[in-house]
Amino acid sequence: MRIGYACIPMAIDAKTTRSFILKNFTFDRFHSCVKENLMDLEKILKYNIENKIYMFRISSDIIPFGSHSVNEIKWWSIFNEELSNIGKFIQKNEIRISMHPGQYTVLNSPSDEVVTNSIQDIEYHTRFLDSLGVDYSNKIVIHMGGAYGDKSAALERFKNNFNRLSISAKKRLILENDERVFNIHEVLHICNELNIPAVFDNLHHRYNSENNEDISTILKKVAQTWKSEDGNIKLHYSDSDSIKQNGAHSKHVITENFIKFYEEVKDFPVDIMLEVKDKELSAIKCINSINFSNKPSLKYEQWSKYKYSVMEKDYSLYKDCSAVINSSSSMVEFYKLVDKALFLPFSEGNYKNTLQHTWGYLKDKVSNKERDLFFTSFEKFDNTEKTKNILKKLCKKYNIEYLLQSYYFLI
Repeated sequence: MRIGYACIPMAIDAKTTRSFILKNFTFDRFHSCVKENLMDLEKILKYNIENKIYMFRISSDIIPFGSHSVNEIKWWSIFNEELSNIGKFIQKNEIRISMHPGQYTVLNSPSDEVVTNSIQDIEYHTRFLDSLGVDYSNKIVIHMGGAYGDKSAALERFKNNFNRLSISAKKRLILENDERVFNIHEVLHICNELNIPAVFDNLHHRYNSENNEDISTILKKVAQTWKSEDGNIKLHYSDSDSIKQNGAHSKHVITENFIKFYEEVKDFPVDIMLEVKDKELSAIKCINSINFSNKPSLKYEQWSKYKYSVMEKDYSLYKDCSAVINSSSSMVEFYKLVDKALFLPFSEGNYKNTLQHTWGYLKDKVSNKERDLFFTSFEKFDNTEKTKNILKKLCKKYNIEYLLQSYYFLI
């Protein structure tokens, strides 16, 4: 089972979303953006492997204006060597990649212009994956689209427009249930008709399901849409953000919820894409959790990442985590305590106490001017992030690796 995340890691300085405004489109600007995006994609994939993450969703923005008519540049030829090398790395390390076109890629739209643009966008994503030389287990995920007042007609339009795609696009395309219009049973119906795989999204299913079928029963039906050449069944997992509207993804995966989901799906050949705001941090947590490890070195390593993020939320939980780290308890029990802390509301007292504590790494290194800057901001405290950002900049200047490699400045 692979567990992955989408697009932009949090803990390293790498991104594949560099772009520019349309009116500034030039060959040189485009070439520079693509080159940097591909360099960082390679950096991200290597970082993922170091953290046992073998699944990754590549941003649609990796090729700026990839499907726009303004872009007549044969990027797949110009960057053939870079794309080929990345593809070889993916294959060598058995990484599974995917792409997920945005909300405006709608195959069943009643607008001819929208459909034409959607087909061009899917073909762009297909060309990118084809250019890497990866097999057809590496997919393009889309939603069915809207109902437009007549769901049956919308389904027919989807089928008709699907048949306008290239052979390669048809082999890469997979359909996901959504939280408002098309539930998993409707997606399964169209997938069976078109002979393409279905993706089950647990959170969308929570808000859009027609009966109380358990996940095991649903996955038996989902599994029937996947052929051997498609690879493992692809699932999307997320928890709900309790503050935002239904279907919004949470900041962090809740370990207890994920373990329950894992127990329901582990007997199927599945790969799980996490859709969560803290990206690879939750992926690492989930990977460590399903290994059910209580290896001391792993616990200490993970505690060094989370300790100050926990401290700034609740000092008593900080002490509880320290006790678990020094016991025979599993990683799951440790992560449950971390989760409890991360979902707590802001506490000015704990926040300021942690700032003072982490300042200890710098107090003997900084100049008087830098000390005054920090404590003036600390005393004024008109912006909760300002003092912490000053601390972060000083940590970078004085190379305080312990803090910089932690999650303290990330979550």
